[in-house]
Amino acid sequence: MDRKRNAFTLIELLVVIAIIALLISILMPSLAAARSQAKAAVCLANMKRLGTGMAIYVNAHSDKMPPIRLDSGRPNSATANYVNKWGRERPRWQWFVDSDEVGPVIDIEPFIGEIQSSGKFGDKSVGVGGQSGLTMTNKFFTCPSLQSEYEFDIRNGAYGYNYQYLGNSRRDSDENRWDNFPVGLHVVKSASRTVLMADSRGADRTHGKHSYTLDPPRLAVERYALRFGPREKDVSPGVDDAAIYAYSPVEMRHNNKGSVVFLDTHAEALTLDALGYETNEEGVAVGVFDPMSGTYKASNKLWNGDAYDEIAMKHRAP
Repeated sequence: MDRKRNAFTLIELLVVIAIIALLISILMPSLAAARSQAKAAVCLANMKRLGTGMAIYVNAHSDKMPPIRLDSGRPNSATANYVNKWGRERPRWQWFVDSDEVGPVIDIEPFIGEIQSSGKFGDKSVGVGGQSGLTMTNKFFTCPSLQSEYEFDIRNGAYGYNYQYLGNSRRDSDENRWDNFPVGLHVVKSASRTVLMADSRGADRTHGKHSYTLDPPRLAVERYALRFGPREKDVSPGVDDAAIYAYSPVEMRHNNKGSVVFLDTHAEALTLDALGYETNEEGVAVGVFDPMSGTYKASNKLWNGDAYDEIAMKHRAP
C-alpha cells in the first residue's frame, strides 16, 4: 500500500520562495510610497499647526509679524541682548510661535538652573542631561523626512520663515534700523498667496546651515535685504559651488515637492517652479543675488505679499 506523501519537494519549496519574493518585490515600492506619503502628510499637518500658532501670535501683537531673530529690543540699542519670557536669549522665530496649540520649541526644564542664575540661556548652553541650547524638543518643528544630525537643530533644522518680507530684523542696510521689521498685516495684499513658512534646506543639503532663514527666489532688495540667509563661510568645507549653498530655498523633500504654509494658514505641497525659483541644470534652486540687472526666471510673487512681482517682470527672461 502506498504511503501518503506529506512533505514538499525541493522544487515546490523553491517555487513557493520565488512567489513570495515576487510578491515582496511588488509590494515594497507601494509600501515605500505609502510611508513617504504618510511623512508628507505629517509635515503638512505640522505646517498647518505652526501657521495657526503664528496667526495667534500676530492677533495678540497688533497684527505684527515676528522677527527672524530678535537680538535687542531696539535696533540701535547698546544694552544687553533681548531675552524672552522663557529665558531664551536672542530668540529665533520659532520662539514666537508658542501658543497653547504649539508650545515652546525647546523644553526649558534642563536649563532652569542657568536661567535662575543668569536670567537666560542660549545656543551654547548645555542643560541637565547634556541637552544643547540648539536642540529642539518640540516635534511640531521637525519634519519626519529629515533624519540626520540636524533634524532637531533650531538653527539648521527642517523649517524656515519668509523673513525677508515678513520679519527681517537684521541691520545690514542701516545699523540704526531693522531692514524690514516690524511688518504689519495691512501691507499684505494677498494672504492666501504669501508664503509664511516651508520645508527649508537643513541637513538635506550639503551646507546644513541657517535653514531657519527661508530665502525667496530673488533677493528682496525693495525691502532693504542685502544678503540671503547663509553665507559662504557657513558652507561645509570642500563643497563645490559654495555660492549655491550660501542660500536657503524651499527644500523638495516630499516627492519633488516642499511643504508650504501660507499667511492665511492653508498648507500645500509645491514644486520649486510653482514657488518661483530659478534652477540650474541639475534642478537645484539658485538665488538671484542682483535682481535689478540682467534677465532671469525667478519671481517673488508668492513671497512679497502682493501676488505680483514688478521687479521680476521688468527683468523676465524670455
